[in-house]
Amino acid sequence: MPDYQSITSIATALQTDEKTLADFRRKGWIAAVERHDTVFLATDQRYRAKYILYLLETRHLSDDQVQLVLTAQRPPYASKDVDEILKRSALSMPAAGAAGA
Repeated sequence: MPDYQSITSIATALQTDEKTLADFRRKGWIAAVERHDTVFLATDQRYRAKYILYLLETRHLSDDQVQLVLTAQRPPYASKDVDEILKRSALSMPAAGAAGA
């Protein structure tokens, strides 16, 4: 059974705010549970939120890039793999303007 903490305490520990974590939840990047009007995150979701903050704040990835990395990786997350994931994705995408040529 996972350990749960309130979103308020996790936001404080991660030096962010509840709104940011709620946005991650809305985007489907983290999962939460609600009980008696309080939102809780499991320990693994706290870890995932911390990694998302790293991707956004340190690596300056876009939301689409964050989604791509989260789809490609499973815990334990490896920041060293981010560039390779993005590179592989760019190689698999058709060149801009090629579709209408």
